[in-house]
Amino acid sequence: MTLNRGIDLSETKLKLLGTFIFLIIIVLLSTLGLAYFEQWSFFNALWLTLISLTTTGYGDIVPTTTQGRVFLLIILIAGVGALAYSLSTLTNLFVEKTILALMERNKVMKMIQELNKHIIICGAGRVGSSVAYILRGENVPYVLIDTNEETIKEMEEQEHLAMRGDATQDQVLMKAGIEKASGVICALADDASNLFVALSARDLNPSLKIVARAEKPETVKKLHQAGADKVISPTQIGGFQMAMSMLKPVTVDMVETLYTSGNKQFHLEELSVTESSPLARQKVKDAFGQEDFKVTVISIIRNDDVLMNIRGDDIVLPGDILILIGTRKSLEKIEKHTEAR
Repeated sequence: MTLNRGIDLSETKLKLLGTFIFLIIIVLLSTLGLAYFEQWSFFNALWLTLISLTTTGYGDIVPTTTQGRVFLLIILIAGVGALAYSLSTLTNLFVEKTILALMERNKVMKMIQELNKHIIICGAGRVGSSVAYILRGENVPYVLIDTNEETIKEMEEQEHLAMRGDATQDQVLMKAGIEKASGVICALADDASNLFVALSARDLNPSLKIVARAEKPETVKKLHQAGADKVISPTQIGGFQMAMSMLKPVTVDMVETLYTSGNKQFHLEELSVTESSPLARQKVKDAFGQEDFKVTVISIIRNDDVLMNIRGDDIVLPGDILILIGTRKSLEKIEKHTEAR
């Protein structure tokens, strides 16, 4: 996510730097000049210069020669003007930063409001950021929510759409467009927060698909009761994958390849068959026999059954969910084919 900045802060910073250098030169010239004309020590000359430029004026040290007074008068005219200009530039710098931050935030919120059928990722930590990268690789719209401002800035720098806020609060979920979202991923660090988000999200949008993260086994059931459709335990999955990598490394590598967003060869896809779908009530060999498709139906989910060993004469029924494997190009062709009807 990039933002075209209408305010050039670098120009203001250069002005501020130039003014600061000019002030240093004035202070040095004044100190050296007063030390020369009044025959003062360096410290006394510096002392009078600083209290004069800052308009403090204690009056403990004053120039006594005409040359010293004229010189100090010239220094004061230039120095006070430069000091006032630097303060004005510094104020403008802070104001411009505030305006720029507001412009960026307004643009982000406008982009979020324009989202539809998107995924809300609650938590931009290691799990949430990994989810964001995968969704971006699959061209799925999403928005990240996190309470840490530095984390949000980092995610925005990496071109993620993100907003700062507490996902456990209803108003934050509303700002993230939960009413138009298709799903919520609860990826916060603690189970209690994920439980609360799942409960709130289900109440705000009953049709949402909710996937939640659970660290403790006893939380899994509670998350399902709170409205989560799927509960994932990263710890258990990580342990299982490590064990399978030791026992069946080739199989694990194959599965990881299928789920890698950067994979250019084969992908897994699930396709829901509706009543009006051109695939409905057709044999598998007829539905996917077109030369352009080049995909394989590896299973059919029908009601609560998972049908494997799919044959060409098997009939595709409305309500089926087909698990397909093929190239991204072929899978996109099938998706367009089914949406065109």
